[in-house]
Parts: sequence; structure tokens; C-alpha cells
Amino acid sequence: MKKRVCAIIMTLNAECYLRDTIEILLRQTIIPDEIIVADSESDDATRTIASEYDKVKILNISRDDFDHGGSRDYALRQSNSDYILFFTQDAMIEQIDYIERIISNFKDEKVAMVCARQTPKPEAWPYEKLIREFNYPAKRRENTKDDIKKYGIKTFYMSDACSAYRKDIYLSLSGFEHPILTNEDMLIAGRAIINGYKTIYDPEAYVLHSHNFSFKQEFKRNFDVAAFMKIHKDIFEDLKIEGEGIKLVKFVSKNLIKEKHFIWLLRFMIICISKYAGTLKGRKYDKLSVKQLYKYSANKNYWRKTMLENL
Repeated sequence: MKKRVCAIIMTLNAECYLRDTIEILLRQTIIPDEIIVADSESDDATRTIASEYDKVKILNISRDDFDHGGSRDYALRQSNSDYILFFTQDAMIEQIDYIERIISNFKDEKVAMVCARQTPKPEAWPYEKLIREFNYPAKRRENTKDDIKKYGIKTFYMSDACSAYRKDIYLSLSGFEHPILTNEDMLIAGRAIINGYKTIYDPEAYVLHSHNFSFKQEFKRNFDVAAFMKIHKDIFEDLKIEGEGIKLVKFVSKNLIKEKHFIWLLRFMIICISKYAGTLKGRKYDKLSVKQLYKYSANKNYWRKTMLENL
């Protein structure tokens, strides 16, 4: 029996991306059986564009209720497909056979989820291009429980900017945790691997996806990641983390010097300081006041929800 495929696009004011994404999904060598746009109260033309396509189903998500795990879980459970593909609105698909490539990994019944490669957009800053090159190499990886000791945190890497899930395994793992601060994808990947399933990083399927973040944004992102890992210390506490960060800094710095990007090297060093400062603060999130949590975090909704639940 033919397996059904659903593509889910998470949107908030995505009018400059959405039409291109839907159009290339409809031209794929394997056309998705369902396309779901999960929209968080866009106030631009996002919903108008989505409504032009008969195949697209629009889900309404309140901005106040948006949650990285809960909103994606809600969208997934509205589908009637076997394989679920997630995209963020700014992940640009170029390959006409992207879906065919990424779901081919599910021929192995033990594969729970797949992560595609993220290549930088043309406007990406030099160090951002190098970060993408480091984090998304050309070599395919199959991750299992046996890899945890060797690869540490990288074993659990997954990104819902461009991912694919086998729905029955996803549901057997109880889905994305929610509310969740960040990295719903990495957490469920970790649980899948611990439960004996495999995850795949497949560089043969790729999207264009990168960000030119400010120092403040990098601080907040790393604050959230560090707090997330402490909240879920049952999964992440014993994993190697710092070693990969040091390797990345050395790789990026070496290549910026080689390419004579000295101004960008200086900015990258400041970015590293911002990231590290955010990480240090995030590791002490449980010692911070509500005001500080709101100040340092990029996801105020999470703290609002969890603090209300604990009243």
C-alpha cells in the first residue's frame, strides 16, 4: 500500500516565502498528499496565499498559545499521512525530488525520523556560512544508541526546519513534549534513540536555511538551549557538549583567517562571547527571577505557561 505524505509549514507573516514553498511542493517527483499551513495569526498575506491552493489546509494557532512542541504536535495529529515533513517558513526548497530523497530513508523500518541538510542562503554572513558547513557536512550519518558514547550530543541532533517523521513511531513516543522551551526535535530524537530506534542525517536532501542573528538574539537562543538541557537533564546531563563547541570555533576562526575576513572574525568572536554568556545564564535559569527569565529568554510564552501551571 502506498504511504501517504504530509508537508507541514509553520508560519507567521510568511508571505515572502510561502508561495514558492507551496509551488515547489506541488511540483515534487512525489507530490505530498496533504499540505498543512499552521499559521500563528499572520497579519500579512500568508493566509490569503495559502487559501489559493485547494490542497492546502490552514490551521489557526493563537500567537499566545504557540508552542514549539504543542503547535507542531497539533498540526501533525490533524494529518492522515504515514510520513510527516516539517518545514519552517524560511527553509527554501530547491530540489524537485526533495520529498523522494528524504522519505527514501524510511525503507529501514527502524528509522523514526530524518533530518535534511541546511545550506546557507546567498546573503548569509561569512561565519554563518562556515557554521552551516561545520554543522551540516556532506557525510550521511545513521544515529543509534551505540553512538551516544562516541558522539555525545550530536547523536541526538534533529532540526524541524527540514525534518521527516514516521508517524506511527512518533505517536508511540507520545509526540513532542509541550509546553517546551526549545529543541522539541532534539528531545524526541533522543527519546527515539534511547528506545532503540534510528535517526538519519541525510545530506542528499537539503534546503537553503540560515540566519544572520544579532548578538542579543544569539544570547537569548543559547540561554534557552542551556536551560532546556538542564530542564531535561535526564536525557542530556551526561552527554559531551563543550568539545563540539570548541571544534566549531576553531574551524570557523581558521577559515575566516584563511579567507582574510578579519572584520568578520572579530564579529564572530563577539558572537561566541554572546553565545557563551547566554549558556552560562541558561544553566542557572532556576536561580533567576521571573523578570530575569523574561529578559534573557527568546520564548516568554514558555515561562508564562509553566509558571501559571505551577501556581
